[in-house]
Amino acid sequence: MRNLFILLFMMLGLAYMKGQTTLFYEDFNYPTGALPDHWVIDAEQPPSWSINESQIAGGVYPELYMTYGFQTGLSRLISPAINIEGHELLAIRYKQYMINYAGDWGEIIGMDITFDDGNTWTPLWEQLLGTLNIPQDEFVHFIVPPSGTSELKVAFRFDGNNQGINGWAIDDLSVETVVEKDLLTRNLSGMTTPNIGQEAVFFAEIENGGSENQSDYIVKLMSENGDVLATEVGEILEFAQKTYVALIWTPNSNDLGEHKVYAKVELENDQNPENDNSKLLVVNVLPESTSNIQIGQGSETSQHSVPYDFFYPNSLSQSLYLADDIGEVSESASIIGFQYTCFFDVDVDNVPIQIYMAETTQNNLDSDWLDPSNFTLVYDNNMSFKTGLNTHYIALDNAFEYNGGNLVIYSNKAHDEQVLWTTFITTFNQDVVYSRLASGSSEPYDPMNPSTGYNSFSTPNINLFFSSGELSIIDHNTAKHSITIYPNPARDILKIENDLNTKINKVQLVNSTGQIVLNKTINSYSTELDIKSIESGFYIIQIITEKGDLISKKILIK
Repeated sequence: MRNLFILLFMMLGLAYMKGQTTLFYEDFNYPTGALPDHWVIDAEQPPSWSINESQIAGGVYPELYMTYGFQTGLSRLISPAINIEGHELLAIRYKQYMINYAGDWGEIIGMDITFDDGNTWTPLWEQLLGTLNIPQDEFVHFIVPPSGTSELKVAFRFDGNNQGINGWAIDDLSVETVVEKDLLTRNLSGMTTPNIGQEAVFFAEIENGGSENQSDYIVKLMSENGDVLATEVGEILEFAQKTYVALIWTPNSNDLGEHKVYAKVELENDQNPENDNSKLLVVNVLPESTSNIQIGQGSETSQHSVPYDFFYPNSLSQSLYLADDIGEVSESASIIGFQYTCFFDVDVDNVPIQIYMAETTQNNLDSDWLDPSNFTLVYDNNMSFKTGLNTHYIALDNAFEYNGGNLVIYSNKAHDEQVLWTTFITTFNQDVVYSRLASGSSEPYDPMNPSTGYNSFSTPNINLFFSSGELSIIDHNTAKHSITIYPNPARDILKIENDLNTKINKVQLVNSTGQIVLNKTINSYSTELDIKSIESGFYIIQIITEKGDLISKKILIK
């Protein structure tokens, strides 16, 4: 069990060295089964918050934990009063892990603060819970208390049916003063499958956690081995203000293959350099002639399902993609890879996976597995999956020659341990069976002699990457400067005009995780996009002309 006095001494010493003062620290080191001292629940139906003998939030046991139950409505677990008199700028830190449930009934979670003993509450953050977990991590929020404030309370808020979660763990909550100079990189997102010669745009989320305004700093896109791929000068940031810095990298032929990149903010005399770097983002640079087709628009978060069931060590699956959804391709179209979108709570490395592919005239999988003898082995290697919501590209060992039929992807996974809370984003269809799954065996499956499986109504969303040469990725300067996109930022309608005597063939809108959220085929010199249903945020708009030029530009949708 932890020694609270030793930990407080260590934290205060560390804070002193950094120019920070810890005003409040709660490690939840209490007997299990009860609420911590001086914490209260404000709710008509109080959920089951208590001290739990676990350590899944990222600290060490015990920790604060809310388990699932049958309570509904708004609830807040409220801290004791924290003396902040004389302090103008503060940081609130804590460790957290939310284990979700497959059902979604519109639950909202968040953290609130009050400066008037609960008469008014201000959200620090909140989100619709959905069906994905919040991975284990340390979180920090910066606040400016109202002038003359002497007291602060913090609350963890849950609004909805808490039967819709598995558990919410909290640990190591602290309220601190801030240093003078501290810029941090919150996140890095962007295009994870750029082509050679194509501009790949990445967005680094930068926040000022120091008391001084900052303008003299730079943001870099870095490779894992320390090479600088892109550099941008930052704009002025006040305390607690965030900005998104666009970093543009154009890979060349030497960059073909997988890379791990990160964003780094550089500020002279930064007092907390440990938060300067983002987490690693996996990027796969593809050949120049590569084009891709996205299949599946669903948002089902099927846990422990197709294509790989990690609840059991071994799994086997087949998924069918119709030729009508793939569309027409050139006669010599070769599939060189494909991409899923998945969510993992932890990094999972070196998972042995075999992938086979075949074409078929069959248009469903509701009766049995397709005959394995007709499949071609295209991948036999180890895969690694990263924490959080990520696009996961699989470069095939052997390209698959596609001739225009219905496509089946057949996957065999063998892993020596169970991994909980793994999710692949899928499209649900209860009318036609497009996927089959077998899992639960303690021994690896023989894909050439599959055991009895069962139907799955979820089919993984997928991007198929073709080395067909159909889409040129050469970004001609003349074409780039002839395209006008307005307004930017945009709200309801986005207008595109081409000043040259060249028609626009296709327009795609790509979000920060590389997913195509809008795809429009046209044959004119100008067009308008209805973006009312598109979520707010930064996007890359890709415009393809009749000459094959690809123009990429950044836009902001509000």
